[in-house]
Amino acid sequence: MPLSANLGMMLRRKLDEASEMLRGNGGGDKDIELRVLRPLFQLQADLSYMPHENELLIEQIETKDGFHLFVYPFEGRLVHEAMAALLAYRISRTTPISFSFAMNDYGFELLSDQPIPLDDSNAHELFSPNDLTADIQRSVNSAEMARRKFRDISVIGGLIFQGYPGEYAKARHLQSSASLLFNVFSEYDPHNLLLRQAYNEVMDQQMEERRLRNMLQRIAQGSIVLRWPNKLTPFCFPLKVDSMREDLSSEKLEDRVRKMQAQLR
Repeated sequence: MPLSANLGMMLRRKLDEASEMLRGNGGGDKDIELRVLRPLFQLQADLSYMPHENELLIEQIETKDGFHLFVYPFEGRLVHEAMAALLAYRISRTTPISFSFAMNDYGFELLSDQPIPLDDSNAHELFSPNDLTADIQRSVNSAEMARRKFRDISVIGGLIFQGYPGEYAKARHLQSSASLLFNVFSEYDPHNLLLRQAYNEVMDQQMEERRLRNMLQRIAQGSIVLRWPNKLTPFCFPLKVDSMREDLSSEKLEDRVRKMQAQLR
């Protein structure tokens, strides 16, 4: 299960306490978990930066794989998946560029074979909540997502006959019938309530639009911290390992992770 909004807020608060602890301001000295993790937080601070609760940390690192952009909103995997697609789309509007994505509950990664044009001059614009709904729909195939949602909506609405008891229609037949209705409504009745419901469910359930908007508003009210570390940091290490799972290699994942750990030491 991805992080909930409340759990993400508490995680950012605990990281803020860890940041204050490293600065000698008390902070998380009373929490045994933060004390145990202090060496990891110290390494993150030495290599890059430990963000406060009202700060968004962005790391840009160049490796043999290409140019990495790591962002840490701490909002949960679903929100980060939508944010990665949104950020890639907004960057691609100004520069022809291709990305691959990786994300976890703490942040997400954009990887490209060319430098990623994100710096102090355009960071706040790229994370702006303005035109969010339109940009999300352009950045992902929302029509195809809505088409899949429309099958269940049309069944509940009585538009599609599921079959008789014991002889139910197959899922692909239901999807074919729903797709036909979806195309007709999209072309001749774009304001149909069932059609709008399909898009609303995509935005609310799959894209987490409300949480994404709240996150962007929180970033707009805070500050963005950009860092260019020379090597992988404790924050980005899990994201890098997660992206390695999709690579074709004769080495075991555990052996490749050990090599990366040895390079950090």
